[in-house]
Amino acid sequence: MEGILTVPEPFSLELTLLCGQCFRWQQNSVRSGWFQGVAGQVYWELSQNGNQLSWKCSSPEVRGMEASLWLSRYLGFEDELAPWAQVFEDSEVLGKPLKVLKGLRLIRQEPWECTASYMFAQGLSVKVIRHAISKFCAKFGHPIAGAPGYFTFPEPATIALLSPDQLRAFTNNYRARADRLIRAARVVKAQVLILDHFKNIPCDDAREALMALDGIGPKIADCILLFSMDHYSAFPVDRWVLRAMKRYYRSVKLLGGGNEAPTRTQYVKIVQKARKFLGPRCGVASEYLFLFLRLLDDSKLRDELKPYCQEWEILLSMVAISKPFAGKKP
Repeated sequence: MEGILTVPEPFSLELTLLCGQCFRWQQNSVRSGWFQGVAGQVYWELSQNGNQLSWKCSSPEVRGMEASLWLSRYLGFEDELAPWAQVFEDSEVLGKPLKVLKGLRLIRQEPWECTASYMFAQGLSVKVIRHAISKFCAKFGHPIAGAPGYFTFPEPATIALLSPDQLRAFTNNYRARADRLIRAARVVKAQVLILDHFKNIPCDDAREALMALDGIGPKIADCILLFSMDHYSAFPVDRWVLRAMKRYYRSVKLLGGGNEAPTRTQYVKIVQKARKFLGPRCGVASEYLFLFLRLLDDSKLRDELKPYCQEWEILLSMVAISKPFAGKKP
């Protein structure tokens, strides 16, 4: 199956797929401008040209929906991004990230895949996570018809039957992490926790429920809620976002704590302040801050994403100021 979709304004396929929110997409090494990956347990090829998105799919239907409709929802096409961005275009905090990263959108991942992926992700680089998950799917997933070398994401029932020693090679050799992932799969398989249910309860309650799973702290829980459960008020606080919040908001700085990770009590207070300062869609803001600050710090990432960013001189001028988010307020 294949077709063409008209994309909303603004939209950047490249920034959306490469920003670090998901791990199963890669650029086609032969066909410039095309991405290939697995989403919804089927194989996709995507390419954007202006306001047109060309797509190819290994199946005419995805999760009971016509493929193009499923893809539109997955890529967040119905989200009103422009009005939200306009509110913050002159913001000291978000103005520059919104200009440079114009068109970055949150995708809607599937809850189990997102949960397992972010349990893999703790403390690892995006490159390492992508490689680990690719091997994990090749070993325990199912081959996708018509897409040689591509595999479905393993279901909870499959992972629940494994031992930590069977899985540890795919978790950067962390046996404890393998054990936690297996126990999470068993809880989900037994429907002790029904992940889809979390979409319909308050964000803070959903975070607490996810944290009942061993190995999921508040940041990972908020990533899962933001990227797969439509909780846009979830606000993942990693070291980049924490430094930005401390830099711009004195009340966050006064909470104390280190520059790498807040305590659970501090975390909740930071999220509350983010909602106050950045509104009910503060989770969308967090992704812009996360990627923008990574670009300031990582020259290799700048080289990779430069072709897809706008108003590049804004970023370069900030890089030249000498690490404005290195942890100390100038």
